[in-house]
Amino acid sequence: MTRYRLALCAAIGLTLLACTSTYAATPRQVLVLFDEDNDLPGLAAINRSLREGLRGRIPEGISFYSEALQLSQFNTANYDALMQDYFVRKYADKKLDLIVAVMEPSLDFILRHRDTLFAGVPVVFSGIDSSDFEGRTLPDGVTGVMMKRQFAPTLQAALALQPDLQKILVVGGTSRFDQKIQAIARRDFQPFEGRVEIEWLTTLSMPELLNRLANAPPHTAAYYLTLFADGAGTSFTTHDALGQVVRVSRAPVYVALDQYVGTGAVGGSVYSVASLGEQAARIASRVLEGEPAGSIAPVALAAYVHTFDWRALQRWHLDEARLPAGSSQVFRTPTAWESYHRYIVGGITLILFLVALVVALLVNRAQRLRAEQARQESDERRRRAEEDVQRQRDELAHALRLTTLGELTASIAHELNQPLTAIAANAQAAQQLLNSDRNNPDVQDALEDLVSDSIRASEIISRLQTLFRKKRGAHAPLELNGLIDDVLHVLGSDLRQRQIRVQFARAAALPRVWGDGVQLRQVFINLLRNAEDAIGLGDGIKEIRIESHHLDSGHIVISIRDSGVGIQEGELERIFEHFVSSKPQGLGMGLSISRSIVEAHAGRIWATRNDDRGITLHIQLPVESVTDSQPMKAAPAAH
Repeated sequence: MTRYRLALCAAIGLTLLACTSTYAATPRQVLVLFDEDNDLPGLAAINRSLREGLRGRIPEGISFYSEALQLSQFNTANYDALMQDYFVRKYADKKLDLIVAVMEPSLDFILRHRDTLFAGVPVVFSGIDSSDFEGRTLPDGVTGVMMKRQFAPTLQAALALQPDLQKILVVGGTSRFDQKIQAIARRDFQPFEGRVEIEWLTTLSMPELLNRLANAPPHTAAYYLTLFADGAGTSFTTHDALGQVVRVSRAPVYVALDQYVGTGAVGGSVYSVASLGEQAARIASRVLEGEPAGSIAPVALAAYVHTFDWRALQRWHLDEARLPAGSSQVFRTPTAWESYHRYIVGGITLILFLVALVVALLVNRAQRLRAEQARQESDERRRRAEEDVQRQRDELAHALRLTTLGELTASIAHELNQPLTAIAANAQAAQQLLNSDRNNPDVQDALEDLVSDSIRASEIISRLQTLFRKKRGAHAPLELNGLIDDVLHVLGSDLRQRQIRVQFARAAALPRVWGDGVQLRQVFINLLRNAEDAIGLGDGIKEIRIESHHLDSGHIVISIRDSGVGIQEGELERIFEHFVSSKPQGLGMGLSISRSIVEAHAGRIWATRNDDRGITLHIQLPVESVTDSQPMKAAPAAH
């Protein structure tokens, strides 16, 4: 009897063990549904982390079924019904333990057809935006991982990396998913609208979009969201669209998903899509182990990390020191120090030893004293030589102005003759009026004309004294439009005698420059006289056009365009050399001295050929940025 009981117990135990082993050996069947092909980088990362996480947690093993709705490629009206029929036929004899829906379109499809296709099968979703669940109740047996999208941190990083940033071009598509992402981004970008101009490129066709990005202005950045369909209705995978964008964009492209880093984009505060798969695997394993899905609250995951592509930072010359704290750089090329630091340290040590040995053998106190004495003597000789050169330049500049004065004598005499003749005439008229009738009102008019013409003659003489004095001028804020008007007053009679028409296009509200007014007046006289002489050598239109405008870079540019005979392209630079002149009696020093004066004012001067005839001389000077206590480098004195 005892043996019978033992045998019976053993048989029951073996049966139970066999059943348990059979049950344990049965793998769990899991369907993973994607909205697009799961070989796309982001979906592939989620798929990989999900499978690895489940395999490590479910000892019975997992049989995975993978399906992709491919919604960006198939957009017909009856496509949803066709997919429903496809799943009914394909999974009719399959008993699924769990469905994992990756991204919102996959979850929407499952929820629409769950009762027909997979009644009672629990669903774990992954990558659904948390905003989609506001005021929404999930069906029983559904839980998962929500994605908290944040676009503002990447924009903040772009502003830090590009402190001169003026415009953000937001790139997106027209699909329903694209528009949903854009709505979140618009909300996140609202606090930045006062700091930077935001332009939304979300309704253009792909060729139009690429053209806009290829012609992006300076101080611009692009922010890529998603692009599953363009404004013409053409479908794309978002990675392919991004690849086209980064290839043509003249502005750095920033992103907010780690799957986009490595495509040529700079990076940003990017979301780790792999973390979605990891968290979904944790929840899915709890469901497969018997915990009801409805009892597991959905998890909102914000897994953002500052990640940047080192290669893109180098391409766009973005300073790594401006990266947000804690940022990581991927695809970084190791520096020579990182690769060979041990060899470098050894080499430097050996070199330092040899240098120390040489210094110990060769250097002594007496040699240092002699070397210092020799250096001081050399510095003194150099200083005297520089003073001699400066003095010679000053004298030459003064001589050039005196030569100009001699050339303008007839014009100046004519200019002064007009007010002096008027003064004499008015004086005689006043005398006659006083003799005939002291109360005649015409006497007052004649006297007023006398005063006006006297002031005019005095102003002409004052301008000449200012221009041709030998005393070095002090640096002060100068208004270039007014300075050029002074020069045109001095040259006005000569220009009229030569029948040369002058147009002066003045920029409004032109900022001041810091410099010596006498020297800069000499520059403009030299340039205008050269223009007069060049026009006199030819025939046809006699015209000089002067333009002033303010550049965004903080400079003022004055352009003097003549209709003269012009010069060859290869001679444009030579005209600024000493003793180079196209005039038979010219010294060839006017433009050379002008260049030295402009460069001493931290500016530059150059010449270009006109399309029709003549040349244009350009002067670029910085706007006022120093104070009287911080004078500029002294230019050659204008005597």
